[in-house]
Amino acid sequence: MPSPLNIRDIGQDRKAALEAEAKEKGTSISNLVRDWIDAGIAKARADRERAAWIASARQGIADEARHLDENGPTLARFRKL
Repeated sequence: MPSPLNIRDIGQDRKAALEAEAKEKGTSISNLVRDWIDAGIAKARADRERAAWIASARQGIADEARHLDENGPTLARFRKL
């Protein structure tokens, strides 16, 4: 069984908002906050993976541009008329 989440000093407004949100969703505040934390972690992980993919793609594009500068366009050799 999960233990209760200990939230201190977040202010009465935030506590009231959490209570209202948990009540509306029919879950405990602890489970609600855990779900939000899990979603935040998953988003951060996905954002890092996306940034790594973009960096890798950017390097590949730079390699292609360098190859084009050094060798010129090479696609024509594969065309069949």
